[in-house]
Parts: sequence; C-alpha cells; structure tokens
Amino acid sequence: MATIVSAPDLTLTHPVTSIDLPSGGRLDAAAVLSLRGPVATAVADGPVLVLLDVSGVDGVSPSGIAGLLDLLRVVRSRGGDLRIFGASTAVQHAFTALGLDAVARVYGGHDEARGLLASRAS
Repeated sequence: MATIVSAPDLTLTHPVTSIDLPSGGRLDAAAVLSLRGPVATAVADGPVLVLLDVSGVDGVSPSGIAGLLDLLRVVRSRGGDLRIFGASTAVQHAFTALGLDAVARVYGGHDEARGLLASRAS
C-alpha cells in the first residue's frame, strides 16, 4: 500500500463551508468540466472544503485525472481543500498507478473526509 500524504493545513478566513459534489459514471473531461462551475463559485469568497464523492465512478480517463488535479489546484490556491472520498476501485487504482496519493488522498467516506477539517480548525 502506498504512503498517504495528508492535505496541507488550512488557514480559514471565512466560516467553514463544505459543498458536496456528487460524481458517478466515468471520470473524464466532461465530468470534471461539469464540476468546475460549482467549485469556482464555492471558492470565490475564500477558503472552502470541497468534498467529491467518487463512489459511483467506474472508469477514469487521463483527461479526468488532469481535470481533477486542476480542480484541486484551484481550491488550494484559494486556501481551501478538495477531498475525494468513496470506495471507487477505478479512482483508487488511477491514484496508485500515477503516484497521486502524494498529492491528494482518497478518503474512505464522507465523515472521514470532513472530520479532518474540524480537528484542524479548532
């Protein structure tokens, strides 16, 4: 099993906000493009925690991974974090194969992904 590097500490200047973005089917450029608008809106006012449920994802394309990394960059550039959660074999395999677990982590579930922020914000 690969070593998992946790997300950076968050400095929150706004109330903690969490948006859940469901994702299912295939994680490709079109799927990520549909997430870009809601993510941009969420980070417009400052740091936010974005939770992305990938439990329904059954396939991953290279453009989907590239788009997901871009969403991560956008959220982190505003001081927030994008946390991916769900038991998707396809996403976990892609992260492991590409060594992305050093950049982001796939959490087991919603509570696990969200709970880390609460402990850091206190």
